[in-house]
Amino acid sequence: MTAQHGAESDDSAFVRFLKRKWLAILLVVLLIVVAIQNGVANDEATIFLLWTQLTIPTWLLVLIVFLIGGVVGWIFARNRAARRARR
Repeated sequence: MTAQHGAESDDSAFVRFLKRKWLAILLVVLLIVVAIQNGVANDEATIFLLWTQLTIPTWLLVLIVFLIGGVVGWIFARNRAARRARR
């Protein structure tokens, strides 16, 4: 009976994880699809950055924007946790 209870707690932990992270998982899958499609097409994006102009593959631009978003989200989550710890 204990083995079943352990399996149930593992399943419920996995289900809880999916319930909390389903949107993040969906967005990562969407990012992978967009990056692969743009990598195959060999499209290039032109970016104007201050006084210069950059031309990079679109898949690389998608990846860079994703990484920047991840870093910003991580910083916000860390700041939120620090505020909660101070209370």
